[in-house]
Amino acid sequence: MDGVVGLGHFCESHGPCVILATQRCQEEPRQYPHSLSVPWCESCQSIDLDQSLVSKDEGVCYVTTRTPLQQDVAFLLKQAAVRSLSCEETREGGTMYFGDSERGHVLSHTFALQDSLARGFHRKYSILILMRDKIHLLNCWPILTKNIKEIASDLQTKAAQINGVEQSQCSQRAVRQAQGSPSSPARSLSQLTGEPAVFAHLHMWFTWLLTVEPFVEKPSSAPEIPISCPPAALRALLKDMDRETFRKAVYCILTGIKLKVDQEILGVFRQLLPQNWSLPKSGEICKLGKIDDKWVVEWSGCLPPKLPKLQTVIEEALQNEALVDRALEPFLIGAILHWRNVARSLTWVSAPNQELFQSLGVQKFDLPLLAYWTAQCRNEKN
Repeated sequence: MDGVVGLGHFCESHGPCVILATQRCQEEPRQYPHSLSVPWCESCQSIDLDQSLVSKDEGVCYVTTRTPLQQDVAFLLKQAAVRSLSCEETREGGTMYFGDSERGHVLSHTFALQDSLARGFHRKYSILILMRDKIHLLNCWPILTKNIKEIASDLQTKAAQINGVEQSQCSQRAVRQAQGSPSSPARSLSQLTGEPAVFAHLHMWFTWLLTVEPFVEKPSSAPEIPISCPPAALRALLKDMDRETFRKAVYCILTGIKLKVDQEILGVFRQLLPQNWSLPKSGEICKLGKIDDKWVVEWSGCLPPKLPKLQTVIEEALQNEALVDRALEPFLIGAILHWRNVARSLTWVSAPNQELFQSLGVQKFDLPLLAYWTAQCRNEKN
């Protein structure tokens, strides 16, 4: 992961500052961090400016220094520390995101460590992760937040143990009530946690965070959509036929009534069904042909008072001039896929009841269509 992990601290003397930073490098640095005006007191102390902690993994170096190696990165991380510790707030501390393309994108976790000598009996710290890539940072959010919370919790537990011992020996709360503000000097993180090697441990934690990559499950091959419905030919037929003839042809193809017509025209109406479905070879027949350049339909049946919902949606979409063909095609595919999924759902139960129909949005006038579609879906399984 390309970024910088830092530890920020709100110093009572110098305000928000960065006291530790870990970043990935191709080789071990020969020069130590730039000469910036870095605050230095017992509270801000971590490692010396001319020191670095280095870990190597498969040819990559992970370097921890007092401030980042690059001056521009050090400036951005300092800005992030100021926002995290004195500007941005969350309920009872916690993890948050802020940033932009100019100042970088930051994941920040603010927490407090108990200190019997500090104002308010605690000192404020934050773990910062600065990156240029917002999407990558947010993709890593779950695993990063989980682990930086564990780091903060570990430091808080150790600081609470040290504070408990100090309070049992001499209660600073009682002393302050009697004498006022303390004159004791500030203390470093290693003193607060009772762990002299705390910054070496933070280096290992931060190094591990920089090796994190999100695992994204991706299908090896996306499933093909079993429908192809270019609308230009359908729209042409809608204009060429009268409304009643077109409706009867569409109704027959959607409900499994054999449509007897020229193969080219049959192929156009066939687009309204999934590609792997078979057309009926027997049963009721609807003949469609031209007589004196006028389309005529011969069918013993008649249209129901209310057409299936899918047919209504198809006709309205074809008549909608605001829907251009490149937008109409995915719209029709989506509508057909929806009713294919409804039909497949009905095949999973032996006796669908009214509650199931209602939950799927199926009404009585949809049943002729679904009788044919559920049979086709069962054939798909076989």
